[in-house]
Amino acid sequence: MMSSYTMPRSLIALLMFAIICTAATSVQAAVSASLSEQIIDELETVRLTIRASQTRQTESLDLTALEIDFHVMGTNTSSQYSFVNGRERSWVDYQITLQPKRTGDLTIPSITVGQDATPTITLTVRPLTDETRQLIDELVFFEQDFSGEDVYVQGQLLITRRLLYSNGVQLYSDLPGAPEVDQAVVITLGDPVSSKVERNGQTYGVVEQRYAVFPELSGLLTIPPISLTASVRLINNGRVTRKGVRVGTEAASINVLPVPQEYPKDAAWIPAKDVQLHQVVTPDITEYKVGDTLEYELLVYVEGNLGSIAPPIPLNIDESTFRVYPQSPVIDDDPQRLGVVGSRLQTASVLPLQSGTHLIPESTLTWWDIDSKTVQVARWSPTRINVVGESVTNSAVVDKQTEATASETQPTDQTENADVSTSITAMNENVRDYLLILLALGAGLSVILLAIQRRNRTAHSEPGTSKAYYEAFNKLLKQGNADPKTLLEAVDRYLCAFYQVSPPLARRRFAEQHPAVEQALQTLNRAAYADPLMSDTQTQASDAEQAAATLASYLAKLPTKNERKEQDLPPLYPHQRAELAS
Repeated sequence: MMSSYTMPRSLIALLMFAIICTAATSVQAAVSASLSEQIIDELETVRLTIRASQTRQTESLDLTALEIDFHVMGTNTSSQYSFVNGRERSWVDYQITLQPKRTGDLTIPSITVGQDATPTITLTVRPLTDETRQLIDELVFFEQDFSGEDVYVQGQLLITRRLLYSNGVQLYSDLPGAPEVDQAVVITLGDPVSSKVERNGQTYGVVEQRYAVFPELSGLLTIPPISLTASVRLINNGRVTRKGVRVGTEAASINVLPVPQEYPKDAAWIPAKDVQLHQVVTPDITEYKVGDTLEYELLVYVEGNLGSIAPPIPLNIDESTFRVYPQSPVIDDDPQRLGVVGSRLQTASVLPLQSGTHLIPESTLTWWDIDSKTVQVARWSPTRINVVGESVTNSAVVDKQTEATASETQPTDQTENADVSTSITAMNENVRDYLLILLALGAGLSVILLAIQRRNRTAHSEPGTSKAYYEAFNKLLKQGNADPKTLLEAVDRYLCAFYQVSPPLARRRFAEQHPAVEQALQTLNRAAYADPLMSDTQTQASDAEQAAATLASYLAKLPTKNERKEQDLPPLYPHQRAELAS
């Protein structure tokens, strides 16, 4: 006979309670969160640790909710697994370093991990004393300056950003890069420059960054804030401590002005500090022959804006007198410390077709002076070109007239018609052959002449003003206390007269003489355009005089008419000149 056993109700209830408690414990232990400290001081960091148990699967956490009251300084994820005495354990830890944005009782919100979520936690952040806060603010801080309170649309706004730090400051993050400004072009002006400065009797290290911003729309331009993290060393009651700090700039608003009403409606809008036009015809000789190949270069030099702001300039060359073969323009931007200098180089190969004295007329370019807020007009003088030889156009006209006469003549006799056609064809072929031979001879002679002229280009007689410019420069040096900008302009005038090119190209050719020349030119240029409020004027003047003296010694070494060598020849091909200009 079978017997049955009935479990007591009390035992059943006890087992059910144990199962419920075990399940609850398992659920509670699935995801947990804890803080390294419950109470911290302002500017300190705290570590939030989230543990997901019974798993080795890492998850991508959404920490957006934390960013309301905290800076997320970094995250670290690690997984663990163990098997001891037949018991298996596994978990994943997420360690998140947080820095509070404000003081008081802050709530760390629930973070979802997989299907589970962490509980909320309260963190107390105590404020710093006024003395400690002032001390930290004096140890490391940003300064940010703008070239003006407003800027014209498509004009240049200069931003100077300086990080000042004292001894004992350590940076945890890299310097912020160029600001990301909506509806604007941002150009970095060189690498960061390190220096030292005295403020209130304390020595600071300075890292300066400069940027040029070109807004594309009028209205309000917002420069976003930037920040970095650092550590400062503090001494309280003889005890040395370190605190992590976040320093940065505030958001700034700049008013972008529209195109002024007085600016001509039919002119391309060019806001700049200066616009210059330079033209060069090579080879530089007094007389050309029909069929010679000339190179005509037109350089638009824009100080304080991009090269793309300059519009295409009509060459205004009479195509009935010259055959013109324009080339693609070369647009360049030179980001200097004091702003962007843009350029547009237009080049064309020109073949004269008629003898005589021909004129490439004057052209103008309208622009807006952002300093004086006035309309300006840049212009270059007309160029006269003397051409000798038999005009190619006359032969072409005769050829066309012969073809027109032949087409209008209609003989009635077939034999006569054939003879006339043969005669006209032979005559046309003779004319074409004559033209081909003439052009071939002209091309050959032009190549030979061009080579000779390029060889002797720098061997022609010195321009009448070259010596005067050199003497004027030396006179400024002897007088002493000359303004750096005046010295630089004197150097430019002499170099332009010597090399017969525009100032940027003349400086670059002169800088090729020796590294000391390039360094001296840079020093004199910095001194000429230095901000008197941000630099040591006396030091700048002294450096400028030394640089000018160095330049004078190398100017004296430039070859005379009979001493110029082959290596002094300008680039032969247009693309080489474009590379030199860039």
